[in-house]
Amino acid sequence: MQTDRTEILFAPFSSLMEIVPLDKAIFITSHALRQRAETLLASSNATHVASSFRDMPHAAQKESGLRWIEVPDGEPCKTFPVLESVYHALLNLDANRDTVLVAVGGGSVSDLAGFVAHTWMRGIRLVLAPTTLLAMIDASIGGKNAIDVGYAKNVVGSFHMPSHILCDVAWLRSLSPQDLASGMAEAIKHALLDSEDHVEFLERIAMSGKALPELEAGAFKELVQRSQQVKLRYVQADFLDAHARHVLNYGHTFGHAIELLTGLPHGFAVSAGMTAANRFAVQRGALSLAAAERIERLLARFGLPTSMQAAFNLADRPIDKKALFELMRADKKRRSDIVDFVMPHAIGDLRIEEVTLPQLEAALEWLTKSASDDSTTRSAL
Repeated sequence: MQTDRTEILFAPFSSLMEIVPLDKAIFITSHALRQRAETLLASSNATHVASSFRDMPHAAQKESGLRWIEVPDGEPCKTFPVLESVYHALLNLDANRDTVLVAVGGGSVSDLAGFVAHTWMRGIRLVLAPTTLLAMIDASIGGKNAIDVGYAKNVVGSFHMPSHILCDVAWLRSLSPQDLASGMAEAIKHALLDSEDHVEFLERIAMSGKALPELEAGAFKELVQRSQQVKLRYVQADFLDAHARHVLNYGHTFGHAIELLTGLPHGFAVSAGMTAANRFAVQRGALSLAAAERIERLLARFGLPTSMQAAFNLADRPIDKKALFELMRADKKRRSDIVDFVMPHAIGDLRIEEVTLPQLEAALEWLTKSASDDSTTRSAL
């Protein structure tokens, strides 16, 4: 079932019982998150879940009202073998057009679940329960989903809006500093797309002296809501990602290539990608050096890499310029030898500009020569 409206809720995870009839729900998540999700649902008295539930046979699962599909953590779940295994699990769990698929996890799980919900019996209802900062502020918003093909990220996908997104910021306190920092990269991206006020809000958090896991629930909620509002503005203007929504790919032309070569968390790669885009913009006279340096300081305060060299150092790998460029050529926003590149001009002023592949290759050559090591980012990993 496709919907054109998503309700975003900030409430405890146990509130799922008010959103989804549990006898119709099939949960898709990782093994580790399943254990915690079961505990939260059981402790809320939402359902009678025995501690040995995951060992029960299929019939017992149906009687309890809870059915689960476990997938690998992170990007490895976005593959065709995993996708096929999910389809087989749905068959075994008697999934039909009334089934509600509930994704519990980060952005990769929501990507997979969204594609499954869109294609299973030509569309079933989807509910997202993001558990990471990155998923709450970015991956869960906007209806996009995708599967990877080999080294190419997100090249097979669709649009399928969830009926609900349940954000329980209590999940964020259990995240590692690395996972929180990764999410902050996308939060900073949204702030730069948005306004001076939004950037100053994040600068205050960075200068507060508090580690991210120590933030109050109210601060987390405001941080998440601000980012969601920015992304929703672009999604509502260009739901099918025809052009205007491309601006959300700021830092991703470089960032996706860095992520694939280094294996770094998405936000770490995007941080390096944003700084590369900024330096490219400075070189072209689009962005002031002062603005670029201010952005780099903000990223660095959250322990994120501020150059391609720093990103590759974190992964303990040398930069492979040829491989980087080949991956950048595979960018989904490429048309012939033109890439729709998000060029920063100022805070709140990022523009989609046509950049040729030769120009991008020349920029990559210059950036890899001028990049310097930022060893301070090692502390985040």
